[in-house]
Amino acid sequence: MKYFLILWVCSAINTSCIVPPISVPETFNNHNACVTAGYKHGLNVFKSIDQKIAEEQRLFVAFHCDPETSI
Repeated sequence: MKYFLILWVCSAINTSCIVPPISVPETFNNHNACVTAGYKHGLNVFKSIDQKIAEEQRLFVAFHCDPETSI
C-alpha cells in the first residue's frame, strides 16, 4: 500500500491550522517511511517560518500519512 504525506502549519493560540495543507508530491511504500518523512519535512517547514511569528502564534507543524485507496 502507498501512503501520501500531508502537513499542516497550526497555531496553538488560535487552535486552527492554515488551509490548504501542504501535500508532499512523493508517495511512500509503507507507513514507517511516511512517518519518518513527516518528521523531516515538518522540521524543514518549521525552520522556514519566521521565528518571531512562530513564537507569537505558538506555531507547530502537524502531519498525517494517508493511505492510498483504490475505487
